[in-house]
Amino acid sequence: MADGAHIEDAALRLLHGGSALSAARAAGYADAALFARDFLRRMHVAPDALRRWGASGRYRLVYGGPFHLEQTLSYLGRDPDNLAERVEGRRYMRLFPVGGAAVPVSLVLGARFCTVVARRPRAARRALELHRLLVRFLGLAQPLAAFYRGAAGHAVMGPLVRRFAGVRIPQLPTLWESLCWAVIGQQINLAFAYRLRNRLIAVAHGIAPGAADAAPYPFPSPADVLRLRVDELRAQQFSRQKARYLMGLAEACATGELASLEAAGLQHSLRDWPDIERRLLAQTGLGPWSAAYAMMRGLGYLDGLPVGDSGLRTALQRAFRLAQPPTVAQQERLMEPFRPYRSLATYYLWKSLASPSTD
Repeated sequence: MADGAHIEDAALRLLHGGSALSAARAAGYADAALFARDFLRRMHVAPDALRRWGASGRYRLVYGGPFHLEQTLSYLGRDPDNLAERVEGRRYMRLFPVGGAAVPVSLVLGARFCTVVARRPRAARRALELHRLLVRFLGLAQPLAAFYRGAAGHAVMGPLVRRFAGVRIPQLPTLWESLCWAVIGQQINLAFAYRLRNRLIAVAHGIAPGAADAAPYPFPSPADVLRLRVDELRAQQFSRQKARYLMGLAEACATGELASLEAAGLQHSLRDWPDIERRLLAQTGLGPWSAAYAMMRGLGYLDGLPVGDSGLRTALQRAFRLAQPPTVAQQERLMEPFRPYRSLATYYLWKSLASPSTD
């Protein structure tokens, strides 16, 4: 079996117009059927489907494991007024950032696969970048089977993984977007956080009130936010503190301390995470919760623990039937059995609040 690098090289060959057979041989496979199986498992798309993407304008993205369609659609459509995302039935639409451009993508979600409807970027490397971004966005590479094996016998997590089988942590396209959401959501309720996010999108793009019918719009880039003034954000009901935090993070993501993290995407090893956390915590406006959230949603970190999160605290109190909300030390102890997948365990506990058991 070829390693991941050889499979990705094969994907580039296909996107350059090469045949599946030539891609298989270049990846070191003598058996074309074995190559097709391994390619599908690694890339979540059949070789010929990826090769034909440019001509057809669409391809099937195969989940390759359990996928909770109802929960996914519910999450993606949670804010019907969202200016950056739109859900119509089983169709999800947004613009994904690739190589400095915003690429319109529709995902038609089904039980075992989704149909990606998008004009293929001309450059093969940009097309592969967009494909990887979509795989990441849907959480298709998250190791659910390993998490489920470890959680199956646990008195609390066992029932949750059975009830929410196939639920994955939806990822945000960029670290920057996850940082924006972390700052916007600090110390306010969810409805107001949605409102502020939409106002940020509107003011960054000069969108007039009532223009939501034209959505989705691109989520503002760091450069877009840096063109704003603090008083413009204040006029949209951002506190002065939140406005300054966003400006500082935009600078850090554009050219500063966080620019390399944004460029690296998911290419991090386990040894990188303590340094990543340190770099995030060094930014004004980011505390332990915000850093953990950004690592979980923006960088795909699987062992995050957002201690201090009110939802996690409430979920743990209910799930473990505690008389009082757990302290930080108690939260850490209760979540310890779920290493190295505490991000997944956290997300399933959050889901338990939104979808209470009927048992």
